Parts: sequence; structure tokens; C-alpha cells
Amino acid sequence: MTLTRFHSLVCRIRLPIHVFTVALLILLNGCTSNGPSCKRLFELTWSQHSPLQQDVTLLSSAKFEGRKTGTQGAELTRQFLISRMQSIGLQPWNNTYQHPFEYDYQFDTRQGVNIIGVLNATQTTQDWRVVVAHYDHLGKKGSRLYPGADDNASGIAAMLAMAAHASTQPRPVNILFVATDAEEPGLFGGKALVDQLKLEQSNPNSTQIELTVNLDMVGHPGRPYSIYVEGRRNFTQFDAIQQRLEQTVGLCVRANHPPEAGRTTQRVDWLRASDHYPFHQAQIPWLYFGVPPHADYHQPTDSANKLDYNFLAAVAESAYELLIIDSYLLKK
Repeated sequence: MTLTRFHSLVCRIRLPIHVFTVALLILLNGCTSNGPSCKRLFELTWSQHSPLQQDVTLLSSAKFEGRKTGTQGAELTRQFLISRMQSIGLQPWNNTYQHPFEYDYQFDTRQGVNIIGVLNATQTTQDWRVVVAHYDHLGKKGSRLYPGADDNASGIAAMLAMAAHASTQPRPVNILFVATDAEEPGLFGGKALVDQLKLEQSNPNSTQIELTVNLDMVGHPGRPYSIYVEGRRNFTQFDAIQQRLEQTVGLCVRANHPPEAGRTTQRVDWLRASDHYPFHQAQIPWLYFGVPPHADYHQPTDSANKLDYNFLAAVAESAYELLIIDSYLLKK
């Protein structure tokens, strides 16, 4: 509603002047506090569309069979991830890039493998931050292939881009880059990782982690043209963090996902929706980047050509700021 129409409406209904003044101040405040206008032209400085698209296209190709946990497609994905981490310069965690684990599922014990690489801080510190993106998806069901381009080849591509850039820049903290397995059947890779981090002898252990950034479905924006960030309650200075993210490239950052179209209440439990939840249970601070569910979510149509690589690049650059942001902003 424009100010002219607002003034006309107030005059017609003959509001007292003090009521009009208060209402006008509220309206003006709303007009100046909405942040970016969710523009589509970003001021990118280091991320490039081409490598992001190449990673997503490869991971969601038929060769990788939908990356279901325990399949040949998952093994090919692990080989790809290890090769990429090595080329970036990430070091293996605990002398290996592979973090195997077992989990119980449907009256059976199954195995998964997280892939983990490390970038140490420029100067020695005990502080750590973690970037998480799950690499598994739904695989094949009969003749139907579920490519999982947005869910979650997009998060993996963004994480690799962030790692590649971080490897060339000064780093105030140590960073753990984790591609988790078995997220789809029940967040099992995230749970196994957190169980390891909770051990006193683990390096890092949970008490040393300032922040975990979870990237899950970050390439298929809806309307408004925004990335949604869950976890604001973990940080007393979230408003300053949000402003820093928005100022990076001009990406619109919305705190908390909106209800689905036609609904007034939230149907998705975003707290338990992805690998940030085990970190939440362990009281490790976290922020979760994602887009709302879309028509291609968990469908054979979730393909590489459906993604917006300009948006994905903007997410990668914005999320990267959380790896270099001042530690005091992350304190409770």
C-alpha cells in the first residue's frame, strides 16, 4: 500500500491525528527494515557458475545412480568427493577422508560413510567451524532415477566452492568440511559425526565448535527470490549476522521458512529436517541454509537443468562469510 493511499484511507475513516501518526510511523518503519528487495542481480566476487554447474550435473547424472546410501552410485560419489578435496588442498580428518559408521534401519544394520576434509587456521587456534552438506539421495526405484540435483548436489557444490575459496584465503579458525551420508533415511551421517565430536579426545570436540553451517537444497529458489536461514535463536546477534550475509552479494536472506502456499501454519519441522538437528541436540550452534520444498523435491524431475546457478553462487559466497565472521557475533 502506498503512503498516498494510506493517507486517503485514514482521512476517509476519520482517525484521530495521534492514531494516524502512530500508524504512519509503523508503516514507515516497515518500509525501511525489510532488507534487500530480493533482487536477482548479485555482486559476485569469487564464485563462478561453471564449476558449480559442472559439479551438480555430474553428481546428478545417471552414472551416479541417485547416490543412494550403500549403492555403487554412493561409492562413485565418495571417490569424486575425495578427489575434489585433495585437489582443493583439504587434509584428511584423523588420517583419512572416510568416516564409516553403522546405523539401524528397518530391522537391519546398515553402513554409511561420511567424507571429511580439514583446512587449518592460518594461525594456531582451538576454534573450529563446520560446514555440512549431505551427498546421499533416493537412488533408483525400478526404472525411475531420482537425480537429487537440488537435494542435495547443490549443497555439495556450494560446500566445495566454499572450501576451494577458503583454501586461498586467510582463515581465522579451523574448518571441517563434511559430506554426510544416510541423511535421507534418518540423519544418520550427521548423528554419527556428532557422536564422534562429543568424544573428549576428538579433534575437534564439540566444545571447540563455534558454528555449524548446514547446506541442504540451496539451488532452486522460489518466490520471494530468497535463501532461508533457520537457527536464529542460537545467536543473540543474529540480526547483525543476517545483515552481514545480505551485504555480501545482495542476496535476500529470510530468517525461518514460510508456511507452504495455502497454509497458515508450518507443516515441515525445520528443526528436525536435516543434518543440523544432531548438532542442535548436542548444543552445538548451527545455521541451516535451504529453500522451501518445490515441485521437483524428491521427484525424478529434480535435475541439474532446473537449478539457478546464479542463485547458487550467491548462496556460496554469502555462506562463506560465516567462516570468517568475527567470533563475538556467534556468542550467545
